Amino acid sequence: MQGNDVPPIPDAAWLEERLGKGSLWRPDEGSLPAELTDAASREFLLTVGFPAVHLDVVGIDTRHLRDDEDGMEPFDADEIYGRRYPDDDSPPKNFCFTIATWFDQHLMLDAEFGGITHYDPNGWDHGAGWKGEAADSLPTLAVLLGLIAESSEALDSADDAVRVAAATDLRTRMTVAYYVLDDSAFWDRIVGLFD
Repeated sequence: MQGNDVPPIPDAAWLEERLGKGSLWRPDEGSLPAELTDAASREFLLTVGFPAVHLDVVGIDTRHLRDDEDGMEPFDADEIYGRRYPDDDSPPKNFCFTIATWFDQHLMLDAEFGGITHYDPNGWDHGAGWKGEAADSLPTLAVLLGLIAESSEALDSADDAVRVAAATDLRTRMTVAYYVLDDSAFWDRIVGLFD
């Protein structure tokens, strides 16, 4: 571990110290989608940036933000979360963006309010895609990813005791960053990989 500091809003130096130099995707104003109306999310992306990394130890991937031409493609939140009737062809009003993936699961950024939810695309057609909150903001999610990266060597240890101790410490530190972490099925599955 590189210290016990868990900032509420990380700066670029804190994130790059844990995730690697050049690991942040920092778009310019013109490349952010107009559908992203949450001012705090826009400001964080423009000034600090967001990790564009693959955390091998847990399988979380955010590289699409930098690598894909449509890194932040808007999705109709009402459609994917089953809040829209199938025959409703009205224009979308509520948007979200895939900010991270974990195998076939997605962490979605709410365009208006900036919260992050866990979305299971296997449930979209019957209104069962929403799986709960995963973070209250982009800065919080960035901190959680930084903490995982910081712990990755110990989490990947062949020694069971080292791995379990690292997972316990990681859960504690992640809970400092996101106080309702223990209520998140997504993070329970991630940290539970090492129990």
